[in-house]
Amino acid sequence: MDDAEFLRRMQERIQESTRSPVELALGEEGEFSVDLDRPVPKVVMGRDALTYAGRARMLAQYAILCLRERRQVPEQEFLLFLRRN
Repeated sequence: MDDAEFLRRMQERIQESTRSPVELALGEEGEFSVDLDRPVPKVVMGRDALTYAGRARMLAQYAILCLRERRQVPEQEFLLFLRRN
């Protein structure tokens, strides 16, 4: 699967889980952000998510939680979310 296909599938997964549109973009290695202050929220994942599937899944789960809650979620709350799922 090429990078564009990966991004498309990841975007679809996030959108299906949140039932809302989202813009997904690649950033610098190690970068990650969820911008909720836009009409269509923007999620930026670092290029390392293309190499490390586990990191990509974790970042997608964090983005989904932030989008559902409509706020930046603290690390401890995210870890509790992961444990429950």
